[in-house]
Amino acid sequence: MQQPSSLERPWPRARALTFAVAFAALCAIAPGAAHAQEEPGPRDAHRALQLATSGSLVVTATLGTLVAINQPTLFGDGRCASGDPLLGRYGCSGLSVLHGLSALLATMLYTATVTLEIAEFDWPGRDRHGTLYEVASYGHLVGMALQPIGGIIAAMPQVLGIEDPGFSRVLRTLHIGTGYAIVGTYLVTAAIEF
Repeated sequence: MQQPSSLERPWPRARALTFAVAFAALCAIAPGAAHAQEEPGPRDAHRALQLATSGSLVVTATLGTLVAINQPTLFGDGRCASGDPLLGRYGCSGLSVLHGLSALLATMLYTATVTLEIAEFDWPGRDRHGTLYEVASYGHLVGMALQPIGGIIAAMPQVLGIEDPGFSRVLRTLHIGTGYAIVGTYLVTAAIEF
């Protein structure tokens, strides 16, 4: 009987190694597979909403920062006044609209997240996460209630019959500061819960 050449012979070490890797992979994913068959619950929805809200708040704050750099604030007249705006002409006109749309999405996600927390988890989690969590929770709740109003009035003070450009400058500065506080306190509460 003729022996198979080295190319035709099965490689026992390669087979053993392949089997060992496959077995290790199955052992690693098997515990997760048992949980994968469970129905997604409120905790899963809450985590997904928290992540989406966190990302949306960060994007909105970033866009708001760009708008504040271009527009007059207590820190200066803005880059639009100097003729060198960020993102060119779009930065002086269209960027505020994009920031507003992003803020609308963030507000909707935030509302959905807090509604789920109130309905399912006794928000703000009294006696579960401590005083820092509770203070931060109320901080971002109050901030989110006031922020849309401040943003609209800062962009269009004529709604209230105010023509003074200094009013918008002050309100825009307060608006961006409040935005940073909201993002910071929300991220603190999300980090504590994860």
